[in-house]
Amino acid sequence: MRIDTHMHIYADPARGLYEIENFPIVEYGEMAEVPLAGVGGSLDDALTALDDAGFDHAAVLGSYEVPGYPDLPAGLDHWPAEPVHGELRDELIAYNRWVCDLADASPKLLPFISANPAVMTSDESRAHLAEAFADWGARGVKLHPIGIRAFPHDPGLDGVYDACIDADVPIVFHSGPDTRGRGFSEPGVFAPLASARPDLRLVLAHLGGGSWRDTLAVADAHPQVMFDLSEIVIWTGATRGPSTQEVADLIRAIGVERVVTGSDFPWYSPAVTAERVEALPGFSDAERALLLGDNAARLLKLA
Repeated sequence: MRIDTHMHIYADPARGLYEIENFPIVEYGEMAEVPLAGVGGSLDDALTALDDAGFDHAAVLGSYEVPGYPDLPAGLDHWPAEPVHGELRDELIAYNRWVCDLADASPKLLPFISANPAVMTSDESRAHLAEAFADWGARGVKLHPIGIRAFPHDPGLDGVYDACIDADVPIVFHSGPDTRGRGFSEPGVFAPLASARPDLRLVLAHLGGGSWRDTLAVADAHPQVMFDLSEIVIWTGATRGPSTQEVADLIRAIGVERVVTGSDFPWYSPAVTAERVEALPGFSDAERALLLGDNAARLLKLA
């Protein structure tokens, strides 16, 4: 079984192309040629990419950001308890419903929904997510701290964590540096959450991204945390990125059984991502099977 644990789908593929073109990846430095997927990320694009790569399933990761990406109120490191953008509550719910409905198009697709403490209170998020897990087929949560301008310790996310623990589903976080240096998603900021919520099934995407050198400390201190290889395996050899050997060494140090494969489609294709994972040095066929699907099957309760 091969599973892509990190895929995005856009209702409007023009939006996907806009984000790819206007939010360039800079954290890994320069690289001569980046193999982008070259599509906008429509449902058809995604299913074709999975079929071409021979993947059996993909986690479709939703992400709901407030338009314009407004920053935290001045002087605060978390959103106020009363949502600043509560008028968008119905829009967030509708977005999550759309993500869940994607599973009707193909049994390959496993929906991961989103939350936003600028839009819902902690209690509202908990109730909404509980309904989505119980009745809509949601399989987990995806949060992009940089996009929602929220640190993992934001009290407005407590209800999100409660709902994930209650339903025993994973939560995937974007991890890595941000261009403004705010540190919303640096690997180390997840350590307090992992300590406070040891039952939370936490997955840090991109193996820490451009901050990959800081990832092992979190992994060593919190053995329940898992990691995905999305994006970082594409940027091996970049001026600030790891080499393929360094990625392989980091996986080995973390533990092969704690790492899964994701493409971050439509930025990159599942096929090219799988090729990069297969080319990592020093792993047996059985270990590559763990990385490419068996670990994800366990995480997603498919096995």
